[in-house]
Amino acid sequence: MNTIYARLDRLGDLPVFSATVNHIRQISSAGDTDAMALAIAVMKDANLTTKLLRLANSNHYNRGSGKITAISRAVVLIGFERIRNLCMTLKLIESFGEKEPNSGVEDLLVAAVLNASTARDLALSAGIDDVEETYICGLLFSLGEIVVAFALPDVYRSMLEQRKQRHLSWINIQQQTLGGEFVTLGRDLIQSWGFSKRVVSSLRTGEPQPGVSEQERLNQQIVSGCHQLFEQVYQRSPQLEGNEYTEQLKLMSELTRQPAEKLEETFHHSVRQLCDHIDQYGLSHRALIPPVSASGNESLDELSRKVSFYVHARQEQHRNRKSQEDAYSAEQQKRLAEYNQLQLKYLEKMNELMTGQAPTTQVLLTCVEGIQASSSLERVAFCLSVNAGKQLVAKLLEGEQLDPLMSYFQLNRADKNSRLFFHIMDRGVVLLVPDARDPGWQNRLPDSYLQSVMPVDSLLCPWQSQVKPWDYSMRIKLKRQARLKIVTFGCLISFWYSVGLHWKWVSILVRIRLIKPRRRLCHPLIHLCAPPWCNVIYAGSIR
Repeated sequence: MNTIYARLDRLGDLPVFSATVNHIRQISSAGDTDAMALAIAVMKDANLTTKLLRLANSNHYNRGSGKITAISRAVVLIGFERIRNLCMTLKLIESFGEKEPNSGVEDLLVAAVLNASTARDLALSAGIDDVEETYICGLLFSLGEIVVAFALPDVYRSMLEQRKQRHLSWINIQQQTLGGEFVTLGRDLIQSWGFSKRVVSSLRTGEPQPGVSEQERLNQQIVSGCHQLFEQVYQRSPQLEGNEYTEQLKLMSELTRQPAEKLEETFHHSVRQLCDHIDQYGLSHRALIPPVSASGNESLDELSRKVSFYVHARQEQHRNRKSQEDAYSAEQQKRLAEYNQLQLKYLEKMNELMTGQAPTTQVLLTCVEGIQASSSLERVAFCLSVNAGKQLVAKLLEGEQLDPLMSYFQLNRADKNSRLFFHIMDRGVVLLVPDARDPGWQNRLPDSYLQSVMPVDSLLCPWQSQVKPWDYSMRIKLKRQARLKIVTFGCLISFWYSVGLHWKWVSILVRIRLIKPRRRLCHPLIHLCAPPWCNVIYAGSIR
């Protein structure tokens, strides 16, 4: 055991229980903590935040509540303890990610997550008060073995080879090789990390310590019993006499007051749940597939066959979906390259028009046409801020179904339903609406806008300039079938900023009198002497 501790000292503090995760654990355990305090603690880890939001939006956790985009909302909907346990699971997998091939770490991580999920469900049936604590106990039960496989991969592989030979029991191999058991190492580690006595005491095999409460005894037996079941399902613990699995299943049935069929269904549920989240956890389907071979126990072989078939089917679905996503991504990249070429073409055309002192309206029409042609946009409208900024009016339009835009964009600053658009222009802020059908956005966006324009995805992106050519906004709609894509808006905004540079260039030439201003440049709807101007890109799709 001293070799293990020396190796861990050289590795330094394990990041799974870094200061951030410890802070999350402490905050979620406090009785007076609010959702925002826990959210702030989670958001200190950007990678953890991203993965947690993906899990929160999965079908298992988010059932018709709208897209969850904020950690604080995830805490409220999912619960403090569940968020804490998801954080612990994600950080455990992230910290002990398999760095060496065939080290066995990923198999152990899969077993840990399955053990945690199954133990929590069984604890609920058995009447344990704190089932989320049972989840943590199940997750950390094999921590000692995970640490050995991670820190001493060669030693662990040698131990596995001895186990296959069946000359010694698994516990004897641990004691002979390490001078102690995995559970002892895991118990020492989590005690040093400040976990509660209830969690520490659950990491043991055999009979519970004398003096523990009935709840602690039951919790420890369920956690260790689930671990033994998974050892047998994945044939890490061989059926020497053929009835070990049946005896363990019978013991768990007595503890949880559930029939054996119900216990096996709970195991299936844990496998299905992990398959649903396999990408977010960063694990592979391979580690979920139990070996299908004659173990000497008919019930165990039947369960292994069913689980193996299910996981193989899910793995095939995952491969097909990934192939489709790769093909879609390649198509998107091809389309983006085409858009970039079109944008360059229109920028050159606009440059020629401005160099030749073409009418300003012609330049603007080319700009609107370029945006519509060089992106997946359905319609574009060029709106002007007129009457000293009191009105916003659509003037130049391009694309399909333009009547709703022309009708709606006759906005007055005094109208309360129009304040959002003027506020965004005045403040120069960016507004991204991923889904206008979301209840949150339905409450924030003007009813008249939702009913008239019928948006789905939308982006309003103003850009303020220090020079003074014009004050206008731009109205854009995505194609009906096009989903909101960062690549589309990135392409669009890049083009728009390039257009903005052309306006600035012309304005500077005018101001230093290299180009003598002509009367036709001062279009009645465009004021060269207007206040500092604001470009607003509004992109979206229609229902």
